[in-house]
Amino acid sequence: MQRYFASKNSKHEIIIANDDIFHITKVMRMKKGDCFELNLDGDIYLCSVKETSPFSYEILEKKEENHEIHGYIRLLYCIPKGEKIDLVIQKAAELGVNEIVLINSERSIAKITNENKEKKLLRFSKIIKEAAEQSKRTVLPILKDVISFKNIKDYPADLSLIAYENTKMTLDDLEIELKNSRNKTVNVIVGAEGGLSKDEVNYAISLNYKEISLGKRILRSETACFYILSLLSFYMDR
Repeated sequence: MQRYFASKNSKHEIIIANDDIFHITKVMRMKKGDCFELNLDGDIYLCSVKETSPFSYEILEKKEENHEIHGYIRLLYCIPKGEKIDLVIQKAAELGVNEIVLINSERSIAKITNENKEKKLLRFSKIIKEAAEQSKRTVLPILKDVISFKNIKDYPADLSLIAYENTKMTLDDLEIELKNSRNKTVNVIVGAEGGLSKDEVNYAISLNYKEISLGKRILRSETACFYILSLLSFYMDR
């Protein structure tokens, strides 16, 4: 069943975005009596279409469900080139990430500047919303900033990890860290195509980040994200 995120205005009225109303009536072509779900601040409601023009609906019942992991995952992702970032943001939302912070790192070929940031963040937020609705998320992940690497200090966590191919840590070591991640705030830094510079890694370590290995093979930037986020979701869901 299709799910949509809603909000309340100052009068405490439930507001469904015009884009979502268009999706209900024109894309999904729902008719009177068809049902959909509304997510209102984490509360899920089963709703039924009353009229399509003008659009109106009624709430049938509140549903008790929670599809969130036990903890808070923050992905700090160094901006890659091309459209890889769209895919990573989409899959991160599906895999349970709570927050995404984009980093203009030393080896990021593509950069997000003050001139294009607002437009890009708006597009990224739309991707996140659609992915969260599709995957039945209870909480809408957030992406609110693009930072330089030195500003990772502004994002504290209980456990902070940085994917680095030159570390001596083994997958067994990583498993130990992840087994202790339940109900914690976990930061994960993943580099862009050229990886992370040694200075960036050393800076992260000075902030109590732990280097992690993602196995014997060198993974693409986007694959590394999917790999570590899948592992975190597995251990924090248990």
